[in-house]
Amino acid sequence: MQKGQIFSLDFLISLVAVTAAIGLMIQAIEVNTYYQKEETQHSELRAVAETAAGLIVAGNDTTCVDATGQHLINCVDAGADFSGITNFLSSAGYSYEIDDGPGGSLVLPPPIPYNDEDFYEVKRRVFVNGVGGAPRDLSVKVWKA
Repeated sequence: MQKGQIFSLDFLISLVAVTAAIGLMIQAIEVNTYYQKEETQHSELRAVAETAAGLIVAGNDTTCVDATGQHLINCVDAGADFSGITNFLSSAGYSYEIDDGPGGSLVLPPPIPYNDEDFYEVKRRVFVNGVGGAPRDLSVKVWKA
């Protein structure tokens, strides 16, 4: 180091290297945080959709009742009351679409328009009480309102 010289070239090069390393570390932490947030949101959507589908195929408001008064799992009553499920989804801040396919025989709540948000869809194979034939595919699609 010469007289009057404040910084040496070695010090400046090491300062640049340390600054670059800190920048890369901060960027890696930011990317990791973003992916954790996305995974948390996806897990939340999955849990809500699975719960809503489970309530439809096993809830007392929607399932068929046999001659002894027992509720039958995976048998949905044609005139089922979906208000419990829709209230659950709406109050939790989710929009939904419940569909039983083309030519469906269930009286379903009107779908909320989908707005290209991330969604999670759960499909359940159900029988519809009062409607003969093969089981139907019931689809529950959920997204954040």
